[in-house]
Amino acid sequence: MNNCQHFRRQGDNYGISCQSCGAVLEGYGYGGFFGSNLKGNEECLHVWLKTNAEQEECTYCHVLREREKKAN
Repeated sequence: MNNCQHFRRQGDNYGISCQSCGAVLEGYGYGGFFGSNLKGNEECLHVWLKTNAEQEECTYCHVLREREKKAN
C-alpha cells in the first residue's frame, strides 16, 4: 500500500492511481490496459452487473458468468 496523501484519484477495472503523483493505490493502477506497467498475464478486476435472472456481465471486459444462487 502506498502512503500517498492526495485526494485526487482515478480508477478503472485494473486499479486506482493518484492523479497528483501517479502512485498505484490499488490493483495494477489506473490505465493498466495501456501496458506500461503490465506483464500481459493480469486479469480484469471485474465489476459485475446483472443482465438477467441467470447471468451477470463485467462492465469492462463483457465476460458473462452465471449468477450465484442465493437463499431467500
